[in-house]
Amino acid sequence: MKNDIHFKWSILIAGILFVLGLWGCLAVYSATMIEGVPFYFAGRQLLWLLTGMIALVVCARIPFEFYSRNVMVLTVISLLALLAVLPFGVKINGMRGWYSLGYLLVQPSEIVKPFFLLALCHFALSVKSGWSRLLAMALIAAIWIVPIGLQPDFGTVAVYAAGLIMVYWLSGGAVKPLVSMAALGIISFCGVLLLKPYVWRRFEGFFNPQADPLGSGWHILQFQFAMARGGVSGMSWGKAYWANCYLPLSHSDSVFAAMTEALGMAGVIPVILLFAFLIFAFSKLALHADGAERRIFIAAFGGMTAVQALIHVSVNVTIMPPTGLTLPVLSYGGSSLLATMIGAGIAISAATPKTGIISSWNRKSKTQKN
Repeated sequence: MKNDIHFKWSILIAGILFVLGLWGCLAVYSATMIEGVPFYFAGRQLLWLLTGMIALVVCARIPFEFYSRNVMVLTVISLLALLAVLPFGVKINGMRGWYSLGYLLVQPSEIVKPFFLLALCHFALSVKSGWSRLLAMALIAAIWIVPIGLQPDFGTVAVYAAGLIMVYWLSGGAVKPLVSMAALGIISFCGVLLLKPYVWRRFEGFFNPQADPLGSGWHILQFQFAMARGGVSGMSWGKAYWANCYLPLSHSDSVFAAMTEALGMAGVIPVILLFAFLIFAFSKLALHADGAERRIFIAAFGGMTAVQALIHVSVNVTIMPPTGLTLPVLSYGGSSLLATMIGAGIAISAATPKTGIISSWNRKSKTQKN
């Protein structure tokens, strides 16, 4: 009975991710269609989606014990990837966060997200609760977050910090240490504003975009114009001219605004509902998992995905200052899509007591035949 519950929610998660991925391919095509090669980005995104689905199935078939047993190895590999990108990576839009592999760009800060959560979940339960657990987890998280901040990629840092908070809370964390962490986070943020003037300029552009419409206010104004053109019903697929001509990175960091121009608010509400249902499915999967480490990973991964989606949408509807974050599964980019699929596969594996979901599927098929 429990395996049937795991199977149903796991298949639902995989199905929602695939539908969102296909929707993302359409959104990427619409946002880039008037360029010389309209199928270039959308075609590559479709290949990444199919690769991601394969990765999801493979990761789901690997027993969760394997991930837990090899968490140190995965952690070391992840940290080496994050550190090596600083001297050897390529710089794009002022951030040195990608490896250039011929025609491919790989962003390690995206790929290693599931392994970051695995490390936190594994070590969270080995330290007593309260201040000791928070300090230990914060030190572990800092090893990951500091290299990402040095790229600098503060949007991704915020997502990692949210993952730390969720794992700490789900592992039985106390309120007072969390308040102290929030205070430390505010102090650190103020330090970033002082040390990185361009971050402060983004806030200036956010609060008063008309003061510098061609500089710090450019992103905000283009978001607003694209959303205004979309209105309620949208301009329809293929007529998102503002996204194609003016919206910065309309196929990745601004994909939600590009979709809104094409489909209107009525067209993007189903996307929001699908994300909400996806997070609900992760929550249900976590409730039926055996063991605290498994439950925490599933719930935290769902929550981390929700935080990234929320930040992306909030930036695109101009209720947060601009930051470069993709919309999970929908935005163009193989690293982000692959990381989400790998994390979902590990979550599905964690929900199954001994084997991956495919084995449960095979057992169910044999039972029905008999």
